[in-house]
Amino acid sequence: MSRFVAVVLDQNLKKPLDYAVPEEWQSAVQVGMRVEVPLRSSLIKATIVALKPSSSIPDPKPIARLLSAHSVLSDTLWKLANWMASYYCAPLQRVMKCFIPPSLRNQVQQKKETVLSLAFSKEKAVEQIIALRSKHPMQALILEKLLEGPQSTALLTKELNTSASPIQTLLKKKWIVREEKISAPIEEEDFFPSRPKTLNNEQKECLERISLSLASNRFAAHLIQGVTGSGKTEIYLQAIRSTLDQGKSAIMLVPEIALTSQTIERFRARFQEKIAIWHHRRSLGERSTAWEELQQGKAHIVIGARSAIFCPAQNVGLIIVDEEHDSSYKQSEEAPCYHGRDVAVMRAHLENATILLGSATPSLESRYNADIGKYQISHLTCRATSAPIPKIKIIDMKRALEIHGGFTHFSSELIDALKQRLEVGEQALLFLNRRGYHRLQTCASCRNTIKCPHCDLGLTFHKSAHELRCHLCDYRQPPPSSCPTCSSKESLEFKGFGTEHVERSLHALLPSIRTLRMDRDTTRQKLSHEELYKQFRAHKADVLIGTQMIAKGFHFPSVTLVGVLNLDATLSIPDFRSAEQVFQLITQVAGRSGRSELPGEVILQTFFPDHPTLKLASTQDYNAFYTAELAERRLFHYPPFCHLVKITISDPDPLTAQSEAAALHARLQPLLSPPTFLLPPLPAGHPKIKDLYRYQILIKTLKISYLSPILSTIPHKIDVDPISSFF
Repeated sequence: MSRFVAVVLDQNLKKPLDYAVPEEWQSAVQVGMRVEVPLRSSLIKATIVALKPSSSIPDPKPIARLLSAHSVLSDTLWKLANWMASYYCAPLQRVMKCFIPPSLRNQVQQKKETVLSLAFSKEKAVEQIIALRSKHPMQALILEKLLEGPQSTALLTKELNTSASPIQTLLKKKWIVREEKISAPIEEEDFFPSRPKTLNNEQKECLERISLSLASNRFAAHLIQGVTGSGKTEIYLQAIRSTLDQGKSAIMLVPEIALTSQTIERFRARFQEKIAIWHHRRSLGERSTAWEELQQGKAHIVIGARSAIFCPAQNVGLIIVDEEHDSSYKQSEEAPCYHGRDVAVMRAHLENATILLGSATPSLESRYNADIGKYQISHLTCRATSAPIPKIKIIDMKRALEIHGGFTHFSSELIDALKQRLEVGEQALLFLNRRGYHRLQTCASCRNTIKCPHCDLGLTFHKSAHELRCHLCDYRQPPPSSCPTCSSKESLEFKGFGTEHVERSLHALLPSIRTLRMDRDTTRQKLSHEELYKQFRAHKADVLIGTQMIAKGFHFPSVTLVGVLNLDATLSIPDFRSAEQVFQLITQVAGRSGRSELPGEVILQTFFPDHPTLKLASTQDYNAFYTAELAERRLFHYPPFCHLVKITISDPDPLTAQSEAAALHARLQPLLSPPTFLLPPLPAGHPKIKDLYRYQILIKTLKISYLSPILSTIPHKIDVDPISSFF
């Protein structure tokens, strides 16, 4: 019997509050139940986080309503939430938002649709169709369509380009019936079934190790380091089959929403079991449906982005983190600043499950964990097909500019290679990690750059919308006709280029070429990733131009050429991960080429052809890069030889932000001693974002637990294990 409970509110206060439990509910309340509680003059939704026999608060108010009949979190998820709050130094209220999605917090119902079907036999329907064709052709068409089976009202009216009137007439005649059904997600469309592929010796050895872990019912972590195209996905599929055969569930994380379409296609072709899809582009109703199916044990396979690790899958036996090195697994915008890969490892540990981390270019932290025995490592050194790893050719763009007599996106070698693919009907990818048309608009007279008024960032010109846009806060304005600083009208000019400019330039050189562009601008709409993927896979374009979202995981059999246009800017960022990120991007995007029977080619254009990172990337020698980079990290005491904590201090006034950072540094200094090191406060890489001036303090420590009691008292944004020490 629990007389009192502590709850965390969905909004407002971050600390738990005590409430009394009415007598009729005292035997029913559980940790993790959803409730409604009074706060001032409102009723607020909350989650019970503790049962208490007494309260230090005199006469706490009673709970107003129970919103769930039982806990919405399993014991494992509850432990995971508490671990996240402690490790990432975040209020439990913020952590709970990860586990209880908006669809559940707002009590969004499962998405439903109206479905029409025939009210009598097909033979009778055929008679009515013949009778209706001359006088009421649309009614006849509707009945004809329903002969194929039940149809969604919305899709039927759209396909036949009709109003609701003929449907209403048929309903009144009682020739058709209407009912509400939970809408089936698009991923449940039929696919041609596929059979497990024959594995090569390396794949077999890897799968055997995984199978032993699955059979043991104990936590085990496997790192699969396999070159691009080495068949990691086939290992995932066969491991999931084993997991399902044991009556357990599997969670598959992918780094980009763009990859879910390809992954779903492969999974639906292999498995007859229901698959739940989980990412932020799903509607609240779709997420509500997925949540209920998982919690009720109706779905045993989950595919999604990083937030899918919080899903209520039952009896989890296997978790897979594909492209585990990818930075998109890290949540950096708001607390808790968690890393999806690391949370996945902890969930696997709590579930006594097996976790697979797969990558051609593992993060240094994961590879180091394998080296010291925390993870079992399997190496896949050759492609699953007979196709060789594509060779990377480095092109010196200084020489290319001399040959062309001025700026060009494309070296002669790249243009010749594109023409060759166009002639034989093969496809190509062009990678440029910058969207928009022009990077900046500047004044040649006073050297002023047109910047965002809310952020310390130059505005990017987007030609299709004819506007300048901030890529941090999405502020937009028309390009000025004169310089805001010196009023000059003649000296304004654009500098730098993005994917939009590359696409237009390519059409100017090769007018007949068909292109698609995949970046944040072209994928804003729901299902846009899937549509672009399917169009390119169906060979409706010769070239796919894109940012880093095209560099990961895609399998296009007809792609035999990859052009890397410019990664030089990333190399110059003063961040300890810069070299690692460049190496990973080049290796990953190069791996999209020549994945089938056709040989692949990669052309890497750069102004720094002798840069050691580019040299190693051109030979795709991960082990040599890892050895060199690890030595440098050890020398300067960066991860994996320590944990980083980044504290960001923000304020609308720059002097206040600076003084608060200095005061916090002074307060922390006497509390920290070696092997924990406190670095001095500095302006952040982006010193101003959304009208807030930003300073940051870095702490290096061997264990986060040393810092947790201190960090829990700090009101500023805390990022444990940040992706970047600069931004």
